[in-house]
Amino acid sequence: MDKLGKKVFMSIRKAKLRTGRFISDALFSEGKLEKNTATLAIVAIVKNESAYIDEWIRYHRLVGIDRFFIYDNGSTDDTRNILQKYVEEGIVVLREYPGRGQQLNVYNDALKRYKLQAKYIAFIDVDEFLYSCEPDKTVKQEVLELFARNPRAGGLAVNWRMFGSSGHETKPEGGVLENYLYRARENGKGNECIKTIVNPRRVYKYIHSHYPMYYKKFYSVDENGRRVEGWEHPVTTIKKLRINHYFTKSKEEWIIRRKLGRVDRKYYEIRTMEEFYAHDNNDIYDDGMLSFADKLKNM
Repeated sequence: MDKLGKKVFMSIRKAKLRTGRFISDALFSEGKLEKNTATLAIVAIVKNESAYIDEWIRYHRLVGIDRFFIYDNGSTDDTRNILQKYVEEGIVVLREYPGRGQQLNVYNDALKRYKLQAKYIAFIDVDEFLYSCEPDKTVKQEVLELFARNPRAGGLAVNWRMFGSSGHETKPEGGVLENYLYRARENGKGNECIKTIVNPRRVYKYIHSHYPMYYKKFYSVDENGRRVEGWEHPVTTIKKLRINHYFTKSKEEWIIRRKLGRVDRKYYEIRTMEEFYAHDNNDIYDDGMLSFADKLKNM
């Protein structure tokens, strides 16, 4: 191959790497899981989440999450103190990770550190709650069944269902699950977005906060086994697994949180009030989380 041919070959190869369509088999190894491996874990980067992080952890424990790998991005509130009891119980692994725009760095650090410590890992945020649409099944059961049904799945693409403010101007008393019961219609704004639950040994790296790049032969699938590319996957019917995304919460909380900036941006960027109004869609009453809210109160 002459120099020009080699240059063209390398440019094509780099393009394929960037789009996640090609990773050499020689780089792939499933590896051997360590002892005391979690079946299903969550990786999250957090900052000043003291208001709801305890509810988020306790809810996810109810639906089958075994362990949480949490990266603190410079919290100045009570987040770390709230998490300490879970650290002592071995439920949470807590790491400090300061700096702007660190979400992708965190995700890739977690892949390297914990890929042999969890069979499957969901990469989500603290305003996102994994939810089984089948009342007789937990999130863990849904995940295990979907991976078993799709042997080439490197990950599960799980769609958002966007919840609005439910008319709350100020922060209501109590938790997310009991206060935010209205969401956008099925084809509403934001519902086309996915986050990914992965087999971390089949992931080469995260290239976007919503989806990773896989080793050759592996890819994301939805709950029907359809291949999913990228962060956008419009579906109007979800029967098994979704993410309830409490993106806006009350107007008061939006105004406070938008000043913190974004974990997926290197430069400082605050979210606008126009973005709040665009996503504050309360079209459908959805009380699927109320039973969990009651359970959490009685725990």
